[in-house]
Amino acid sequence: MEPLKVALVGAGAVAAEAHLPVLAELEDARAVALVDRDEDRARALATRFSVDRHGTDLDAVLAEAQPDVVHVLTPPESHRELACRCLEAGAHVLIEKPFAYTTAEADAVIETAKATGRRFSVVHNELYFEPVFELHRRVRAGEIGTLCSVDFVSGRRNQAFVPDRWYFTTRGGRLGETLPHALYQLIEFFDDLEVQHVQTARLGHCIPPSGVDSEAVDLDELRVSLASRGSGATAHIHYSLNSELPTALLASGTKGTLVAHPFRDVSPWTFDRIGLRDLVKTLPQWQDAALRKLRLRRETPRQKLRSSPHFLQIREFLAAVRSGAEFGVTASKARETVRLWQDVVDRYAGA
Repeated sequence: MEPLKVALVGAGAVAAEAHLPVLAELEDARAVALVDRDEDRARALATRFSVDRHGTDLDAVLAEAQPDVVHVLTPPESHRELACRCLEAGAHVLIEKPFAYTTAEADAVIETAKATGRRFSVVHNELYFEPVFELHRRVRAGEIGTLCSVDFVSGRRNQAFVPDRWYFTTRGGRLGETLPHALYQLIEFFDDLEVQHVQTARLGHCIPPSGVDSEAVDLDELRVSLASRGSGATAHIHYSLNSELPTALLASGTKGTLVAHPFRDVSPWTFDRIGLRDLVKTLPQWQDAALRKLRLRRETPRQKLRSSPHFLQIREFLAAVRSGAEFGVTASKARETVRLWQDVVDRYAGA
């Protein structure tokens, strides 16, 4: 079959560092056009990745390139409008997170997809880390008994890696920009979460990137408590821009707790010293984790790209577009993430 033709809207860091490198590795897809409001930036990135067409006029590029798929990689303020225009032009659409600011915006995209017969999904890339897959497999297998709570924690004081100031000026600030990562992890365990409590603070220890004044970081700590309406189980989020908290997803049940470190492994959590019987029983898991760490250290840059969450989700999305299969990130999951995000951010940033 002919490779799927893919156009990208937005020539920022996520296009350059994730989407275009992934498309260059896929045999059944190729980037055919790049659109950005900054013509020089679009031209430079198109040249770097040998993309034939580039421009600032989305409608003109869509008409000329006639892509099968469009990746919308712009700040979230523009997602609804751009996604709907691409769907109406006959393309399937993959949207970077945050998907939208409100459920009304999300619903507009969902309804346009239905009306046009095209499909869309949202990048929830951290679901595609191998340890996260493993955590869900072990929870479904009953390893921790009845699920009682799920916690997501992440902290990084030095934010100099953030490539553009919009990450700090978007609605909800930097905490709002990264919040979908936590929410979409939690809704994989519960489909009926409600926000119970939101607490924010400004400690002032965040190191912002160049071009962002530290005073512009209004809030740098976020804690959210949620609960499942049906089971009563709880979920919690802790984000910090003041301290180093290795990203972790903890699933706790009546028989124990499992901790997934997305960049590393899955391990049991215990307050007690591990006895010989427990050590022997869990030895294969520790061996698997050690082998995975060794493999990661030995991977070439190309191997790392092909095992990256962006690669895995983009490949799945394009394969599902061809086959008509269900996406891992469905429209309902994407909307649920927006619903919870809107509730949280409205509570600390104002409706």
